[in-house]
Amino acid sequence: MELTDRVIRILYVDGTGLLASDSVGRIHLLDEELRVVRSSPFVRQGRPLYGLAVHDGWVVGKDRMGAVFRWSLATLELVDRLDPATVCDPSGLVPGEEPSPVSSRGIGVWDGRVYVTSGYHRQMLVLDLHTFDVLEIRPNICGGSPMEWACTEHPTRHAVSDKKGSLRFGSFADGVFDEHVKLDDGNIHRVRWDARHRRFWATQDFGQGENADVANGVVVVGEQGEKEAELLFARDDVEFVAFSPDFARAYSGGFDGELHIFDNSSPELRIARTVTGFPHQLSDLTVAPAGDVFVLCQDGEIVRLDPDGEFVRAAGFRRQAVWDIQAAPHDPGTLYCATDTGVAVVRVVEAESPGGPMLRVEAEHTTGLGFTRRVAPLASGWLGITRDHRVFRSEADGTLRWNRELPALPHTVAVSPDGSRALVATNAGAVELETEEGRESATFDVDGLPVWAGAYLPDGRRVLVTRNGVITVLDAGDGAEVMWRFDQGEYPKRIRAEEDRIYVVGDGGLKEIVIGLGVVARWAKLLSNTVENAVIADGLVCAVSYGMQLAAYDYESTRFRGLLEDLPDYPKAMTVLRSGSGPAYLLLGHRTGLLSLYRLQHGPGERPFAKVRDRWLARSPATYTLTRHDHPVRSRTPAGLSPQP
Repeated sequence: MELTDRVIRILYVDGTGLLASDSVGRIHLLDEELRVVRSSPFVRQGRPLYGLAVHDGWVVGKDRMGAVFRWSLATLELVDRLDPATVCDPSGLVPGEEPSPVSSRGIGVWDGRVYVTSGYHRQMLVLDLHTFDVLEIRPNICGGSPMEWACTEHPTRHAVSDKKGSLRFGSFADGVFDEHVKLDDGNIHRVRWDARHRRFWATQDFGQGENADVANGVVVVGEQGEKEAELLFARDDVEFVAFSPDFARAYSGGFDGELHIFDNSSPELRIARTVTGFPHQLSDLTVAPAGDVFVLCQDGEIVRLDPDGEFVRAAGFRRQAVWDIQAAPHDPGTLYCATDTGVAVVRVVEAESPGGPMLRVEAEHTTGLGFTRRVAPLASGWLGITRDHRVFRSEADGTLRWNRELPALPHTVAVSPDGSRALVATNAGAVELETEEGRESATFDVDGLPVWAGAYLPDGRRVLVTRNGVITVLDAGDGAEVMWRFDQGEYPKRIRAEEDRIYVVGDGGLKEIVIGLGVVARWAKLLSNTVENAVIADGLVCAVSYGMQLAAYDYESTRFRGLLEDLPDYPKAMTVLRSGSGPAYLLLGHRTGLLSLYRLQHGPGERPFAKVRDRWLARSPATYTLTRHDHPVRSRTPAGLSPQP
């Protein structure tokens, strides 16, 4: 038996084994060899299970729409499910309110009771663990922000975090959490009690103050709730912190894809070793009673390490994702898809049938590099950037022409209008290369910040956007003179440039920005999380979010037109297809290697999206090699950063 769906959370249960929840609402028990021992039944309403807790022989979980589940730990049989739409206090809802999707992890279990926010984020359910009776529905401890983590490891003093960077102290015994400290401008995914030094550790997503969207890491808070220290080591979300059984080590990491092992023998925050080379971002970690560490990668791979970070074994999960879709320059019917294994070439075949165009996978080119984050078409072939800090060029038949190492993790790649240059946005600034041989021709720095997106304007000017949202337009010449600078205040995922306008997608939705003026339009209504991608077609704006949503808006008025929720998986890539003089189609690429085709509809009373067909790309295990770097007595941090006392 093997895991077939991507794992979302892992938790080692003493005396039982490794428990894992997945993207379709099931839980699984794995043994020390990472083999599946048993699995829970299929759930018809199955959605990604982010919340996971174990206590007194029960497993409690919460999915992304707020449904709360209870399974028997001994058998993994599903016993209870509470529906997010009906288990609520109607008097506390606004008219027409429905459950909202959220990837919240927070479940508090204390003295035989379960405390969890449901699909209505301003409310908290209090459940009897052993009967699953709803004992009370009370206001959420965190107000309108879902509870992100509940730490009950201290015998009397409990800590609750939310998605707005707040940490609250109190006790589930009386429900009073009236002490508060602000630690981040985003999520605090994990709060853990350090019994060795009697303090709490908390993770950061964005960072805070002058470091917001620049650098983040872990924060230490004293027993009385006072901030004691922080260590900044990340350029992206930090997802977890956990301790060895004797608390002599701490483990932390996240979307930078690095595992940091702290020496916790003394109170000083010090990273002793960093483990890199994982196939993907890191999303969770749990420690076994004997000290071995289990690391979950966001592609579903589970890696077992010994306490020092040495590789023991891996699950070998077969995964696939479609991260980007770009049409060949002179053949819009040929699509290049950036995937976990390399680049897939998909042909759009016209078909005069109710099924619309066919999607034919003509080739799947494996690079042998890390997963391909973005792809940029050339007159012949394409450029790609990979998770393992590479940029490469391939011919149209998939032959690798060259590949080069980049100074840091890349985020986007764009090709100049004449095809001679490529602009790669990285955590160490932007790099420009000659596309013919891959030689580096220039580097660009913006305040020493990570550059998360880059593009060329039609006249060759370069556009760079930093992680914290600063847009810089540089001239097309060798001097790289700054032509315009604008702080739009939110982190980007992708950008597109045309004439005098820049379209930025990311935190805060899709923004249309006129150079020299600023933001002139925004599309974001009802999208519950970061907007991953967007396109504009026939007067319609289509956007996808990390909330597994697809939304449509009118371009001219920005008026909301329609929403699809509970997509089959997390959407990442999208493009518009044309079928002769017929309707336009929208193609989405998802994490599971799924390509979903929708017909765009504009008629009065019509829903904007009509599903036509799905097509899946083949899956395969990741290939990777872990490396370990020991640090001197003073921990190293990313360039331009320093540990904060």
